[in-house]
Amino acid sequence: MGVDQAFEVTPDDSTLLADGADTTRVVLRVTDEFGNLMRYSTAAIGFNIDGPVEIVGDNPFSLVGGCGAIWIRAKHEPGTAILKAVHPVLGTKEVRIKIEAAEPERV
Repeated sequence: MGVDQAFEVTPDDSTLLADGADTTRVVLRVTDEFGNLMRYSTAAIGFNIDGPVEIVGDNPFSLVGGCGAIWIRAKHEPGTAILKAVHPVLGTKEVRIKIEAAEPERV
């Protein structure tokens, strides 16, 4: 009998400031039906991103011990960022992060 697996994509923050520096970590995990980490899962995860953010680091990258993380950084425009993480077997997961306008710098 096979083990049911789940692919989880979870950002630490749901909102960033559009200041060109604000970042958040996005954690990726492959778990079994009981929520246990599948430590032998080493799939290469690819990312598609839409909106005023950029990925910091490698795209794609391989999970280590069933998990991994990437960082995304807000650009200077407000809007909504859509990050799609693609697992070769378990499919695609999507997260949305709101990018709010930053207050102008005061000199």
